[in-house]
Amino acid sequence: MNFKLTSEQERLIEAAGKFASSKLLLIDPDGEALTGRRAFSTLWEACASSGYTGLPVSANAGGRALSLVDCMLVFEAMASAGVDPGFLFSLGAHQFAAAVALAKVGTDQQKDAWLGRLAAGTCIGALAVSENEAGSDTYAMKTRAVEVDGGYVIRGEKIWISNAPVANLFLLCARTDDVPGAWGISCFLVLHDATGVSVEEGPTKAGLQGAPWGSVVLDDVLVSKEAMLGGRGGGAAVFRESMRWERCGLYAIALGAMRKSFDDCLTHLRERHQFGKPLIENDVVARSVALMKTRCDAARLLLYQAASSIDDGQADDAAISLAKAFVSEAAVTNAIAAQELFGASGVLENSASSKFLNDMLPFRVLSGPTDVQYKIATRLMLRAKR
Repeated sequence: MNFKLTSEQERLIEAAGKFASSKLLLIDPDGEALTGRRAFSTLWEACASSGYTGLPVSANAGGRALSLVDCMLVFEAMASAGVDPGFLFSLGAHQFAAAVALAKVGTDQQKDAWLGRLAAGTCIGALAVSENEAGSDTYAMKTRAVEVDGGYVIRGEKIWISNAPVANLFLLCARTDDVPGAWGISCFLVLHDATGVSVEEGPTKAGLQGAPWGSVVLDDVLVSKEAMLGGRGGGAAVFRESMRWERCGLYAIALGAMRKSFDDCLTHLRERHQFGKPLIENDVVARSVALMKTRCDAARLLLYQAASSIDDGQADDAAISLAKAFVSEAAVTNAIAAQELFGASGVLENSASSKFLNDMLPFRVLSGPTDVQYKIATRLMLRAKR
């Protein structure tokens, strides 16, 4: 991978930063940040009208046809500008987990029907896989799709689904065959307003509160055979493509948030004096700052290297899992360090460092917990040595 940015990439980053600073940092007349569904709608409309809801989608479908690396540069720039990581997580899930999988696996008819709307942001996408007993053990899912005349009837429940309360279109995985593992899983395009679909808002998260999530209940939902994405037994292929892009694309948000927190720490340490000198001149503080910067740079190198393997058409799944794990752990470690550097003010409920820590903690779990990523990577590395 060539780590030198092209002039086009530099312009992309600059434009994303300016857009984020001018349109996505919402403050109400009282000087407080907007929250809740009102904030989400305002931010989404701003992104849709400026072409930020279809970054990886082809130009023919109304998107910007950006590579994964370029998409990540945009998301990192917006996060480093201070945009709510929760909203960016939702924006990324719509594109990386839903739109990309549909573009990669869908039929021409499916892409013609949905990609344009997903790119324009008039349709919000969500990937619905997790269940009560099928989180990391994805293929233990119990939601079933039974073939009937004219299509399939789906019954079951999905939980912890990012974008569920706002989504118009679900890429929903269900068991179609009683065979073990991935081969019995298929994926379907399911509309949020289809008969038998009900969506419930999820409980409040400690972090990433700007990312709506919830459960999807399917009570004998009838879908046509044309709604199957990737063919019978092809659910694993859809899930794999989504996870590759998600584990890189969404974690560029954590990179940007780490950069912002690091810059905030440097500003604080220059201004804060203890024992007659700037706090940054303290040896213990200097070591903490140096380690924070090292983690930022190492995380960035690992993540972009993994993403470049996807762009090159030779996805390195072990590298993707390890990068995802490293970024999430580094972000949490930096968040704890930031709290310590700010002292008592850093642990206040609404302080920037407390919010940073709360927003970074879910990254360790979402898209697959850290230990699961280590297990995946180790298994793949051992397989490669056979």
